Amino acid sequence: MSQKLRCLVIGIPEARAAEGSLRPEEFCSIELADLERFLPFPSGLELVVTPLFCNSFDALEIIERLGAQGYRKTLRVVAPKLPNRQIVLRELRSHGSRQGITIELAEEG
Repeated sequence: MSQKLRCLVIGIPEARAAEGSLRPEEFCSIELADLERFLPFPSGLELVVTPLFCNSFDALEIIERLGAQGYRKTLRVVAPKLPNRQIVLRELRSHGSRQGITIELAEEG
């Protein structure tokens, strides 16, 4: 694992860094099963991105796991178009604040 890692994507295998935004060693997309090999997180890790839910986990589980590892920066949760975005964001932020994690919610499309 690169100590230069700034953005870690969990559970979105097709994710790519926006062209010109990060160097290859600053971005990595992994499956949840691979998370252990990134511990302890490098100090430069600024952003973790994950889906709201998928077949094997949901964002609440990621919040708990990141918090347990001492991650205290930003988690961006990617969700499909939601009927009431504010309710979902409030719930995520409630869990995130207990772990010291800042939550962002990005809707697809």
